[in-house]
Amino acid sequence: MKKLPTLSLSGTLYVASDIHLGPSIPLTNQAFFDFLKKASQEADVLFLLGDVFNAWFGDDLADYSDEPWLRDSINAIAECAQQIPTYFIHGNRDFLVGKKLAKQLNLHILPEQIIVHSDAGHLFMSHGDELCTHDKGYMLMRHLFRWKKLQQLFLRLPLKWRYKIAEYLRNQSKKKHRQKDKLYHQQYDINPTSLEELIRTNPDIDYVIHGHTHKEAIHVINSTDLESGKIRYRYVLSDWDIDHTPQHQGFLIINANGLNFQRLTR
Repeated sequence: MKKLPTLSLSGTLYVASDIHLGPSIPLTNQAFFDFLKKASQEADVLFLLGDVFNAWFGDDLADYSDEPWLRDSINAIAECAQQIPTYFIHGNRDFLVGKKLAKQLNLHILPEQIIVHSDAGHLFMSHGDELCTHDKGYMLMRHLFRWKKLQQLFLRLPLKWRYKIAEYLRNQSKKKHRQKDKLYHQQYDINPTSLEELIRTNPDIDYVIHGHTHKEAIHVINSTDLESGKIRYRYVLSDWDIDHTPQHQGFLIINANGLNFQRLTR
């Protein structure tokens, strides 16, 4: 694993991921819009760490879709990003968000892994799926879907074909998810070996922050720096779902006082 790109920022950072915006979750969509308004008023910088959209199969979707949820989502994100710098890292559901949409939304697209130098320390940020290396099948598909030539071919297909392909892949993913037992979900979390390699290559990291697994938690990373005794922490972001029970949502606030999970109060 190579040294990672860096970004230096000060002030209050808000971080969220895995909102999965879509047509069938109006309460979740609205909660996220409320969060964006809150972020624009209270934060200095916003980070969206992937899977903001439940599916994104080409930037022309924003041009040809007249669905209210999508129009409202685009307007809400763009309005927030006009107020404060808003950074985006691709997730496994919205890795086809491109430069055109980023410009429309005023987003700054970051590499899939980055170290942010903040008032709270050195933060590693990513969506997190690239660290789930136990799941060999997923990693193979991930590598295939991130292949630029394949993406170019896919984006040349008519929009309705892309929609059907994306819908099929989502259904297959749901079927696989239902078939796996509890042991599977424990085993195919972030791979500790990949995490240790990340820390070994980038020893300045104080905190690892990611989404993807939908398992909000704070973990002590079992990889201490023997010389300094440095202890690191891994913050796993919540996914968002207000339309089903149990409801869950949340975001991370980072500033000179440290890192703190918050719930959106409505």
